[in-house]
Amino acid sequence: MTKDKTEKPYLLLREIFNEILLRDIILFTILFLFTLAQSWETIILFLFPIISFAYSLIFRIINTNKWRMNSESIPLIYNPIGVEKRHANRLEFCALLQLILLFWIGAESLYHPQLIDDYTIYFNILYFFVYSFGFYWIMIDIWKYSKFGIILKKNDPEYEKSQSEGEINKVINFLKFEKFKRISIVNLIVFLAANVLNTLFALAIQYNAISGIPFLLPGTGIESSEPLQITLILLIIIVVSPLLTSIFLLLIYKDVNNFSLENLNATIADLPDSLKRQILENIKNLNNHFSKILSIE
Repeated sequence: MTKDKTEKPYLLLREIFNEILLRDIILFTILFLFTLAQSWETIILFLFPIISFAYSLIFRIINTNKWRMNSESIPLIYNPIGVEKRHANRLEFCALLQLILLFWIGAESLYHPQLIDDYTIYFNILYFFVYSFGFYWIMIDIWKYSKFGIILKKNDPEYEKSQSEGEINKVINFLKFEKFKRISIVNLIVFLAANVLNTLFALAIQYNAISGIPFLLPGTGIESSEPLQITLILLIIIVVSPLLTSIFLLLIYKDVNNFSLENLNATIADLPDSLKRQILENIKNLNNHFSKILSIE
């Protein structure tokens, strides 16, 4: 790791708020304000896209911070929670789509208030699906990318045994498939069960079998239009989806970071001593956990 990177323990604000992050914030804020300008009296429904976008920003900042982990000569593959950029893009898309759905139902309540009762079931199903799908989506292929390793260039003069150009990936540790399978099964069951329950509740509300939770729309009252009836399950999953995803990511993080010194030594056994020392020093700089493990050695 280069000197200037190791001497800076924290990112500067200008490094955190880079062009991509500012683009995301500006786009979300503009669409959020456009929707809010419809004169919503009840803004609880806005919590859904805010939560999705907040998670997206967290992943975006983590991805921005990753440049400090890599040396120019020996880049490390360190994805303990998958590819953060991919997570951020998926959650941002879902957050924007939720705002579009809110804008649509708000506009319909103003221009076609007599149709709100017909649209309620579609909104209930779609809005909940998009929100829960965002957190389900980032977990479906995380096994492919959650790993810890080293990238070596074959034409690096320090890598004495290399004869040709290209790259060699040496994987030190990765998300175990059995753990990924268990996480995927639970994630899929919760996602499907929650959406099926929400659909059943939405149908029950549509046919007046049960009463939903009333939410005032911008056009509620125009032409005697009724409030939007929201299913109870929608308010429960606002907490369950991100909480479950956070637990899964924590389990994956611990699994990827839990490697043995024997496995590390075996992975870099064929490398020159100078290269080994540089790799070990770079790994120590990743986090305190790795530093303690290697210090014991």
